[in-house]
Amino acid sequence: MKKVLIIAPSRKMGGIERALSVLSNGFIKKNVKVTYVSCINSIPFYELDAAINVKEPNFKRSGGLLNKILFYPRLLFYLRKQIKIEKPNSVLCFGDLFNPLALMASKGLKVPVYISDRTSPDFKFPKHINWLKKIFYPKASGFIAQTQRSFDYKRKEFGVNFNQIIIPNAIREIKKYDVEKEKIIFYAGRFSWEKNPEALVRAFAQISEKGNWKLVMAGEGPQLKLIKNLTAELKIIEQVQFLGAISNIDEWLCRSSIFVLPSVLEGFPNALCEAMSAGLPVVCFDSIPYESLFERGVSGEVVPLGDIEGLSESLQKLMADKTLREQFSKEASQRARNWKKDVIVDKYMEFLKLS
Repeated sequence: MKKVLIIAPSRKMGGIERALSVLSNGFIKKNVKVTYVSCINSIPFYELDAAINVKEPNFKRSGGLLNKILFYPRLLFYLRKQIKIEKPNSVLCFGDLFNPLALMASKGLKVPVYISDRTSPDFKFPKHINWLKKIFYPKASGFIAQTQRSFDYKRKEFGVNFNQIIIPNAIREIKKYDVEKEKIIFYAGRFSWEKNPEALVRAFAQISEKGNWKLVMAGEGPQLKLIKNLTAELKIIEQVQFLGAISNIDEWLCRSSIFVLPSVLEGFPNALCEAMSAGLPVVCFDSIPYESLFERGVSGEVVPLGDIEGLSESLQKLMADKTLREQFSKEASQRARNWKKDVIVDKYMEFLKLS
């Protein structure tokens, strides 16, 4: 039986954790032994198959300066110890910060390490992280790019001999609810600067004839209070509903009519892809790699980053045209077939030489 050791930042709610949980469960079903190493102690959010061997360090990362200085060297030796114990056929690690650690931890152990960045290639990391990536990424056995944008960026950075492949995220199957479509514009994500929920609220406020339409926003984050105050300031508080962190997101996807992802940057937007899988027309800014996800004007609307008026106009266009929404919905569902779990897991197994 082939063995893979997966290095994840944590087990909490997050895009990396979601992607690695889906892959881990998929590998188990393909008769691959999985060890899931969580770098940070955390309360589990995503369910892992009972057959997966989960490991976490007994030391914690905190905000203190001394802890920050000591944590990563301790983590480095912890990861190396786990690789020695498990003797996997391959190591898989996600995350711009943790990838260099995985490569350092495996040095001299003759275990192939495969890595993937999960943020937008445009994101500006601190200089020391870019320095570590420049030194250690060429030592990886392979790099998984999520989109063509990411692939092209890495080729420019590391050259044509850098071994990489494009594999998108596996998107979980959306539970179908037998509910009536409502006039809902839906947002699901963190309330933080990179997700840019303020732009959506301001665009919605500019729509003069909203009719019975409302904006429903799911999620939590540091900007939640600010956004709630903004709805009051813009006098749309009665037309915006805040759900907080929810477990029944699929039901809301089925009830909604439009999905908006106003992010400034994304590596691979799981939330948008899940909305497409649920058959929702989508709207986003051109700052994210939409061209790898859908065709502009065929299954979704794309607006220049920061163009609040353009976002408002795109929303009005879809709100006013049910036929267009249905057309986009059909195309979105077709596109989503590219991200089925079994297809993605098979691609990973082939690249990681686990099949």
